[in-house]
Amino acid sequence: MRRRMGFLMLAAALAAPAAFADRAERAERVKAEMAGKVVKATFTDSARAAVRAYAALRGKGGLRKAASEREAQMPMAPGVVQINLFDSGREAFFVLTEPLPAGSLVQAFIIPPDNEQEWALEALRADQALPAGYSFYLPGIKTLGDFWQTGLTTYMVIVSQPGKPDSMSALDFSTKGYFRDIIDVDYLVPGINWWRQFWSGNNHWLEIKGRFLTNTKTYVVFEDIVVPQSAIRVENAETIYVNLSQVPNFDLTLMKGYLLTVGQDGWTDTAPFRFTPLR
Repeated sequence: MRRRMGFLMLAAALAAPAAFADRAERAERVKAEMAGKVVKATFTDSARAAVRAYAALRGKGGLRKAASEREAQMPMAPGVVQINLFDSGREAFFVLTEPLPAGSLVQAFIIPPDNEQEWALEALRADQALPAGYSFYLPGIKTLGDFWQTGLTTYMVIVSQPGKPDSMSALDFSTKGYFRDIIDVDYLVPGINWWRQFWSGNNHWLEIKGRFLTNTKTYVVFEDIVVPQSAIRVENAETIYVNLSQVPNFDLTLMKGYLLTVGQDGWTDTAPFRFTPLR
């Protein structure tokens, strides 16, 4: 038993640098794939107004309510904000979970803890229709420098599609030594606590434990691998099951690290996940 545990610990140690390298390669690959398909654009007034409205509501404490009572500020975007907060890369992506038509805008903002302003980071326009699984490379946390206010900061993406209302995907992260207390965590929904893999019948499953909504559409993404809706089951407010055997392009024979993202109600949470083949 000790020998087996030692082997698993060694495998984890060896896998960590490889995962970091994979993410660096992913960033370069995404940048290359955006060439000729995505161009810089101008922020829309509607996107700026939506972000300011959110900041004002957060400043008044209007967002501190139970997840079951929370009303979405706008529709959930056809994608998820995914930020790597787990190593020195600090990359940020917006991963499409549904096709995006040509002419759509992906607009990234930061809302600092003071709630008095928004930082417009970058606006990108899709010059052609893009499929689910396509990633936009956004300004990362590391590239924004060391000037951070202490507190809870929001990274928000507003998507503007032709003929449709604006939609959003966002996440909160802590800066400058700020830590959530146990009360704050109750409002981090969706929120991933831990996960485990297991076999059931002929299928390889992932169980995700945390805080989730049970009455809304749910996205699950591994880096840029989008899980089909048919492979996701929200069991209850604490558990999501994913049938990995039904996820296209997910290699069940390869030990690999991923950024695991869950999106619900326009909000996301991301955790490091290492897949280990069980058979």
